[in-house]
Amino acid sequence: MLGALGVFVLQACQARPAPPTPSPGAPPAPSVVAAPPTASASAEARAESGPIRMETLGAGSWGPVFVMRGGPRGPGRMAFLHGMCGHGLGYAQAFQFSAAKKGTLIAPQGDVSCGGVFSRWSGDTTALDARIVQTFAALLPADDAAEVAIMGMSQGADRAVALATRFPHRYTRLISMDAPTALKPGQLRSLRAAVMMAGERDRQDLMRQSAQALKASGVPVTFLVIPQAGHGAMGPTPEETMGAALDWLWAH
Repeated sequence: MLGALGVFVLQACQARPAPPTPSPGAPPAPSVVAAPPTASASAEARAESGPIRMETLGAGSWGPVFVMRGGPRGPGRMAFLHGMCGHGLGYAQAFQFSAAKKGTLIAPQGDVSCGGVFSRWSGDTTALDARIVQTFAALLPADDAAEVAIMGMSQGADRAVALATRFPHRYTRLISMDAPTALKPGQLRSLRAAVMMAGERDRQDLMRQSAQALKASGVPVTFLVIPQAGHGAMGPTPEETMGAALDWLWAH
């Protein structure tokens, strides 16, 4: 389902990977329609119509943010953070239909370039939070009390934890995938719920330790294996895998 682009961008933790040559018969990479941040009301209405898809919203000094358009969509808000020297679009497209059942998904691109379209994350949590808040303000009705389910892969999982730590009133649900470090008991005790995930072919001890730490703090948490996945990958069935994670998160 991901096509060539999914293969192209889901190698999150390999420094500056080169795009592969599409294999014979592979579907073309999905086209990305840029949506200007100052779109007119009629243009905005067109952007929100049609099928579920990910588009590019702006490309300011911090880089682009990939945003969900079309419908139907649920009322929730979700943000996904890619891994070291990765790219957010393919990740978001990998589970866009499962995400749409819950709400609107955005995927900011990292703010430190790794060369080309790839990037990583700085430690500027305040700026990252502002990007997420401003993006949702451009997409949805203003709601200062809106909660966001924050998701991250590898380095992105580390940044997701930092956001939930600094802004616990906003980032109330967490999906952490292949994080480089384990949580400690007492961390993120204000979370409503959390899902810890690791690839079947990656180390799983850190995510299992994080699940135990959250459980000890009284946070509803579960651990899920990403089938047939190495580090930074979502495996062959990301819609089903992430759909199960989101279903669990929303049920708790």
